[in-house]
Amino acid sequence: MNAPKFPKNSELVRYIDGLHRLRARRPAAAAYLPDPPSGTPSRDYLSVNSLELESLQTIADYHRVRAQNGRGKVALCAHKVSRYNMVAGNCGIAVSFDRASGTWRFKDGSGMQDAYKHHARTDKLKSYSHCGVEFVRALTKHNEGKFARRMADRRFHLL
Repeated sequence: MNAPKFPKNSELVRYIDGLHRLRARRPAAAAYLPDPPSGTPSRDYLSVNSLELESLQTIADYHRVRAQNGRGKVALCAHKVSRYNMVAGNCGIAVSFDRASGTWRFKDGSGMQDAYKHHARTDKLKSYSHCGVEFVRALTKHNEGKFARRMADRRFHLL
């Protein structure tokens, strides 16, 4: 199974659940709030899917089964990696490209970390494109809201 490379122009897709769908196909800012900390930093990330590995329709089919009992239209919001990086910078997290490793990196309390990681799901419901936006765990409470509001400025796709 291939892993995404996360080039700056690649797109990451966020699932928008029914509670966070506003009028005119706009996501609520709460759709981009990080989950509460799990106590294990490697499990604290914003779940997204990479369009480098799977199509928008394949990702929609996965979320329809996983989150919507196989029914209804799925809302997916796509942003380029460069957009995530820019918004991170606006929220106090410097994301930079490390040429040696070929990865985007950010600094948290334990040093430099990968900003994006591949977290393929290979259980009963497979999602080979599942990834994490890792830098969200380094956001302050104030900047979590700022990040969420800025990411929620794009319309979502209904599939």
